[in-house]
Amino acid sequence: MPCSVTSSSPRSTFMCIRTERVATQMAEQNNNSRGGKDPQKALPPETIPRKVPENYVDEAERIMRALISSGTTVTTSKIRNLLSLVTDIYNDESIRTEDKLKPDSVVKLNLMRVRVAYEYGRDNGESVGKDKVYPMREFITQAHLREYLKGISTDRADLIRFAHYMEALVAFHRYLGGKEN
Repeated sequence: MPCSVTSSSPRSTFMCIRTERVATQMAEQNNNSRGGKDPQKALPPETIPRKVPENYVDEAERIMRALISSGTTVTTSKIRNLLSLVTDIYNDESIRTEDKLKPDSVVKLNLMRVRVAYEYGRDNGESVGKDKVYPMREFITQAHLREYLKGISTDRADLIRFAHYMEALVAFHRYLGGKEN
């Protein structure tokens, strides 16, 4: 909010500048702090279930290109750890013909959702110059992992598509020269 000075005295000008500075600092603190908390510690948005798109290969390439070009690259081992969780479920389900997942697979899928949430929260960020980047959070958010996992529910076909999507993410990460270890 601009300060209007009716007097040209140095004291009036100083008070106007100081008032604007304090107001700006208070607004920044109010916008960024969310009740005194670090903005990175704010709760993530609620997870809304989504289905993996039909063009998941193109989506995986687009996501990995965007992440790598922005400099927020997650390590190959982090992505592979998540891939191994879904591959374990996929191997059990790929030989079956039923439309619904086995109860054991649903439990493993829920544990994977927990693991993704843990990895999201565990990411403390990396300093890049003056900025701090959160590679795992960015990866999970950009790749919509939480949403896609929640969207699987008990549908076997959705799980198989999600497993292929994870494989595509790993493949494009490697292809585009993603960060090792």
